[in-house]
Amino acid sequence: MDTSIYQLHTNARIGNNVTIGPYCAIGNAIIGDNVILGSGVVVYDNVEIGNHVRVFDHCVLGRLPQVAGIIQRPPRTDLPPLVIGGYSVIGANTVIYCGTVIGERTLVGDLTCIREECSIGSDVVVGRGVMMNYNIIVHDRVRIMDNCHFGGDMLIEADVFIGPNLSSANDKLMGLNNEVIRKGATIRRGVSIGAGVMLLADLEIGEQAIVGAGAMVDKDVPARKIAVGMPARIIKDVPPELLKPLGQEKP
Repeated sequence: MDTSIYQLHTNARIGNNVTIGPYCAIGNAIIGDNVILGSGVVVYDNVEIGNHVRVFDHCVLGRLPQVAGIIQRPPRTDLPPLVIGGYSVIGANTVIYCGTVIGERTLVGDLTCIREECSIGSDVVVGRGVMMNYNIIVHDRVRIMDNCHFGGDMLIEADVFIGPNLSSANDKLMGLNNEVIRKGATIRRGVSIGAGVMLLADLEIGEQAIVGAGAMVDKDVPARKIAVGMPARIIKDVPPELLKPLGQEKP
């Protein structure tokens, strides 16, 4: 490797057959075998990249959270490493913070931001331009389409589909009360959510429920029900032919 065209920490552990593009900066990190880093990738200290990972140009991996202005949530300073599982793909210009774990064979699209303390499972698709705030748990085989915004403190179980441009909240009082307990939506296994849906804070979408495009959900949706409208209302049961087979859920 020609180290004259990028910066490499003296204690970085670099695996076999690693390709590092020009103008990269790599801190005290662990990079597995057969990894490809595109041009201008920044890998901070405390990052672990698994084997056969592809990271496209100008990504920032392992960034620490910062505070400025009137930010109400103080960031943690003792975060564990950012871990990216083997065979995953990280799109161009993506930022993933320290303290997050990405599973194996997961695709993170271009221009996405994943904050600290998130856990993303294996075989997940996170589309282009997605914003995932802190403390979001995503289980295996979830598909999140482009330009979704997740407000933090959420659980998304396995085999969920989320259409583009979803917006979710984790604070019913919109920051008016600093003492509020923030809690986003809980989305159970096999849920399907259409494009342009809004999810308000502290609600649950039951297993294999369907939420129609453009709905505004302000209360729980029971399992295997269809909800549509603004505000969302239950219109009928999910037909048996639309109940999808569910894979094994992780603990």
